[in-house]
Amino acid sequence: MNNLIKNLILEMKELPIIDSHEHLPCEEDIVSQQADVFTRIYCHYSITNAITAGMTVDRGMLKNTNIPLEERWEHFRPFQQAIKNTGYARAAQITAQDLYGINQINDKTYIELSEKLQESNRPSLYNNILKDKCNIKKILNQGSWNEGKSGYAVSVYREFMGLVDIDAGALRKLYQTWKQINNAEFKSALDWLCFWCTEIKSAGVVGLKFAASLPIDCVDDTTAESIFQTFRNNSISDQEASALGSWLMHKAIENAPKYKFVVAIHCGIIWDVNRDFGALNPMNIIPLLMKYRNTVFDLYHGGMPWVREMAVIGNQYPNANLNLVWCHQISPYMTEHMLNEWIDLVPTNKIIGFGGDNCDGPEKTYGVLQMTYENIARALAIRISRKQISEKQAVQISKDWLYENPKRIYSL
Repeated sequence: MNNLIKNLILEMKELPIIDSHEHLPCEEDIVSQQADVFTRIYCHYSITNAITAGMTVDRGMLKNTNIPLEERWEHFRPFQQAIKNTGYARAAQITAQDLYGINQINDKTYIELSEKLQESNRPSLYNNILKDKCNIKKILNQGSWNEGKSGYAVSVYREFMGLVDIDAGALRKLYQTWKQINNAEFKSALDWLCFWCTEIKSAGVVGLKFAASLPIDCVDDTTAESIFQTFRNNSISDQEASALGSWLMHKAIENAPKYKFVVAIHCGIIWDVNRDFGALNPMNIIPLLMKYRNTVFDLYHGGMPWVREMAVIGNQYPNANLNLVWCHQISPYMTEHMLNEWIDLVPTNKIIGFGGDNCDGPEKTYGVLQMTYENIARALAIRISRKQISEKQAVQISKDWLYENPKRIYSL
């Protein structure tokens, strides 16, 4: 690593950070659980890689703290060598080394690492890592941790995703929940949706999450209202329920500007194995970008592996922002190299630079952030060496990506 890259990293470490994507539960839920190498470090994506490499035990077994740690390690250890060079494992190793002094996670150190994880697993864990170690000023969270409109963790709301192909029974249960909150029937489907959005807005929601596989078309307003009026008092078919669900999704996207919601879209790679990630190609959402031009979109995960398609989308559609959440640990190399292509095509004020995307505690967010610094520094160093930008401009771009852009886009 040359001095220019090192200097850029040092400058970035002084910047405030907005973490644009986590799935964290409340701290009390985390610290009440046993912390070890499988529940906090090799806890999610690394297990996926081990399964891809041939491990036959499921992730639930590795994370089951009722089973002796040594027994769980024996199932994992044959595959550690195969996955140790992945981005996910690198994030784990950085965390282990920097936060817990474990230079290599291996047969000799996994117990010591687990003990150190448990020692730090107490109230103030989130502050110690996220605020003190990472300098994160705000988190956009998709887990149960939400501190309201002015809190540290605000929410990107995921429940509309469940309306994809919803059956009549599930829709009925959902409606009953909202009817109880309202303490009355809703007069129309739009009345229900407006009440729903108002309630979640008051609870601190700043964005609505969908996936790039969401239905592009939906029934018209008249048909949706007819289904809803039947639904209020009578049974409907699963097909009708799915049609109404798709309409609610589209109306939520259309009305997002009214509530100052950003519409976040999962694009590309999936966290688990044996899923059809092809359905999440970001090209699928071009009709939505064109149809709902007043809605602000935040497109997740760089669209990996469709990073060039994502760049062109950012170039072509004013309402499309590109988010590097997860990219830095999916493939550091791909991220570093795609960034210069993005800079060629996409205004820098449309790129969000960081999201930890962790669900099993805050520890690995630290590791991912260190990789983020390095990836961005390596990309911008190329521009500096070609005399296309100055080092001062590179630091400003970094600040835009890591703080200013998510703050402005999400009105934080």
